[in-house]
Amino acid sequence: MALVGLRDESVSAFADGREWGTAGAYEAVSAVAGFAVDPGAAANRGIVDLERVAGADGLARFEADLRVLRPRAGGNGGLVFVVPNRGLLGGIPFSAGAPIQLADLDTLDAGDGFLLARGWTVAWCGWQWDVARGEASVGLTAPTVDVGPGWLRIEFRPDTDQPDHPLSDSSPFFAFTDFPTVGVDDPDAFLTERLTPDGAPRPVPRDRWRFVDATTVALDGGFRAFHWYTLTYRTSLCPVVGTGLLAVRDAASWLRRTGDLTHAFAFGVSQSGRFLRQFLYEGRNVDEAGAVVFGGVFAHIAGARRGEFNHRYAQPSLTHPLGFTNLPPYDTAGLLAPPRAAAASSGAVSSGAANSGAANNEAGDHEAEVPSAVPKLFLTNSSWEYWRGDGALVHIHPETGEDLPDDPDARVYLLRGTDHFGALTLKEFMPGANPTHAHDVGPILRALFVALVEWVCMGDDPPPSKVPRWKDGTASTREAVLKQFATTIDAAATTAAVAIATDATDATDATGGAWLPDLDALNVTRDMDLGPGAETGTGRWPPVFGAAKPAVVAAVDADGNETAGVALPVVAVPVAAYTGWNPRRPVAGLPNPLYEFLGSMLPLLTDPGFPARDAYESAVRAAAAGLVESRFLIAEDVESTVREALTVYDRAAVPGRSPGGQPGATPAG
Repeated sequence: MALVGLRDESVSAFADGREWGTAGAYEAVSAVAGFAVDPGAAANRGIVDLERVAGADGLARFEADLRVLRPRAGGNGGLVFVVPNRGLLGGIPFSAGAPIQLADLDTLDAGDGFLLARGWTVAWCGWQWDVARGEASVGLTAPTVDVGPGWLRIEFRPDTDQPDHPLSDSSPFFAFTDFPTVGVDDPDAFLTERLTPDGAPRPVPRDRWRFVDATTVALDGGFRAFHWYTLTYRTSLCPVVGTGLLAVRDAASWLRRTGDLTHAFAFGVSQSGRFLRQFLYEGRNVDEAGAVVFGGVFAHIAGARRGEFNHRYAQPSLTHPLGFTNLPPYDTAGLLAPPRAAAASSGAVSSGAANSGAANNEAGDHEAEVPSAVPKLFLTNSSWEYWRGDGALVHIHPETGEDLPDDPDARVYLLRGTDHFGALTLKEFMPGANPTHAHDVGPILRALFVALVEWVCMGDDPPPSKVPRWKDGTASTREAVLKQFATTIDAAATTAAVAIATDATDATDATGGAWLPDLDALNVTRDMDLGPGAETGTGRWPPVFGAAKPAVVAAVDADGNETAGVALPVVAVPVAAYTGWNPRRPVAGLPNPLYEFLGSMLPLLTDPGFPARDAYESAVRAAAAGLVESRFLIAEDVESTVREALTVYDRAAVPGRSPGGQPGATPAG
């Protein structure tokens, strides 16, 4: 058994009945899905503690919120299954002109309706047990198990001083269910503090901190901004977190079976991309009946990480890497080894027909291949994932740092000069030391989705992977790149046509410059030992840390721009240097680490000598044409990418303005 029923189902017209392309009108479906799974089934093995919550009938039961947008007239026979990030629907993937949204299904802004106009069914299913559920978010009612008190740790790094912190991964942006302590006077609980992501933890004396109540911890004088804290304590709350993996699998499988959908693609961003890496690594792409679920998987900005998605006392929202999140394997062959083994042993078959017709213009009338039990995999990362120390582990040896051979079922793409947040305007208010940029990689993602569909449905090979490689000279180390900036920035700043500030009078050093991070404060991925129970889902805290893994990034050219990866025209024909790194704004007495997720927009390291606008536009259009030819851009997105580049060019031509038009900081020179 799997998805066994829906309750509280509602169906309404989407977007007031607007018609999308040739697909026509859509309807929005909201429901709560009920699941019943057999802990002994091969497809469910390895879900930690699942057997402990089986009922009298031998089945484990749980519920999850389900949202579906489906064409009333049947559509193209394809499903895009979106893994929600921290419970949020967020929007309809690949839609141009639509922001990230905190909206329910009925009021989502579909932008240009990229997927809808092509007839795709789009679905979301809750999988995270600890999110606040509501109209704009979906979650999971996971069963809980009584295994006695166990150890976990809470990691947090506030941006402002705060007197206390909840016993969860909650932040100013998200509130999650707390793990209550077994006792506010527990003498064995301990708190540590460190000043950098990989810094040595310093114990905080027990008499300086306390549990205010069962779900709150406080520190004398408060928790200080930009300090990393780890609280290790015991709790008795133990949800079966891994049921979220089964909810995604079985909801997608049910939609395929009941909706006559012949091809399904999974899409996840950041945390949700890490979830998909975990999903693949655990071999969850085959359901209890032996049917294949996803023919293609697209994980964006997940780096080489997985997450706390299937172990005791797991916090799925946690981004800090000091635990299950950063365990190997990292590379594509390692991720796909379990589904390959599962396919070989189970004889899994496709749940779809041989000719799907999915994707309209993408697949056309070509004969489609039956999806393999091993999905085709796309991994895209920004430059930030490389700079935080794990992105390159997807395609390099984790010990030597050498290039790995390409996997025949996967493609990996660095999106050159980008950061984790892309065009998110919230970046302007984050404490980065350097100006940020609003570079939108959406056009690349749209083109790559088309390529993934053509690979799965038509057998057409997608563009080859584009990542930093030692063999072609496009790989480097963070130290070497920062040295290049450090030795060049002073001379370049005096001749740059663009100041690193919205207004030159805002900077105390009008010559420009840039803040660089401290080398010994950079993020690191390490070997770690979580104890003998880690393989079966019980971690030991704190872990024992070992050697650092190689951290490989893209080499940069004389201007400071990366030489590897896929670049939209604004980066390929640059008037500024786009980086995947940005230090935190300097704080007296503290080291200068990178601020999470942010890139920088800096003056070119050489005298730019900008061409005339018409010549610049010609170069930009040539770059866009090259991307269309190589299938990294679709024709309908050419004009938007040209406009982005020209907008940045026009800003760069105004003295005292940043190309990104965002506030800068006092440069270090």
